[in-house]
Amino acid sequence: MGLFSKLFGSTPSIGETRPICPYCTYDLKKMPGRKKSCPGCKRDIYVRTRPKDNAKILIREDEILAVEELWAKKNGTHKEFLAAQNRRQSVVNRLAKKFGHVPSANDVEWAILNEDILSHAQQMDWGLYRNARFSMAEILTKESKYAQALSCYLEVCYLDLNGPNNCGGIRDQQILKDFPPFNPKDGDLAPGVLGRINDIVDNSDGQLNVNEAMFIDVARRAHTSLRLPLPPEKAWVKLRRELKTAG
Repeated sequence: MGLFSKLFGSTPSIGETRPICPYCTYDLKKMPGRKKSCPGCKRDIYVRTRPKDNAKILIREDEILAVEELWAKKNGTHKEFLAAQNRRQSVVNRLAKKFGHVPSANDVEWAILNEDILSHAQQMDWGLYRNARFSMAEILTKESKYAQALSCYLEVCYLDLNGPNNCGGIRDQQILKDFPPFNPKDGDLAPGVLGRINDIVDNSDGQLNVNEAMFIDVARRAHTSLRLPLPPEKAWVKLRRELKTAG
């Protein structure tokens, strides 16, 4: 039995289609377009689309997974969804035993990303590796660890400039010659990452900045450990030019 069935039994629908709080039924006057706090009970209201009829709905936080499961069923990925939830629960149990208390959602996500980082590196799936590092930077930003987040975003920029590819564990040298793990010719900087770097710097009241020494230090570690083809110094020239126009 899936999560939705456990929570809602045979109920065919989920969520509020009217502009009312799903917790306390406070009248919101109009449907919100994104997550917002209820003016009445102050709890977070989430906006989603219901798979059954594509209706825009308002849901509670404890209904998010149920909606995700419904989408997984509709998209034919229910087995993958359940596998992911089982994996997450295993990580929760392991961390709870280690910490002596229930871990936070960010702690669980960080542990999963650490596992993914190792797996992607072993399979030489460098595009997925890059995405995992970006997700780590996002967690650090949520936790207001801005200096660490900045370093992580800079590493993502360096990876992007090296043109990371997913090799799927292929070791055949001839194939890798034609489809290399990294190809700087395809390298590009993501505007979203540049924007996050600029936001951190702009909101740090002068305490954080991006300079050549900082970037080279971050990039050199990745250059050495991952044997990246683009020298950090050349990457800095490209990044510096883009940061000046990304704000």
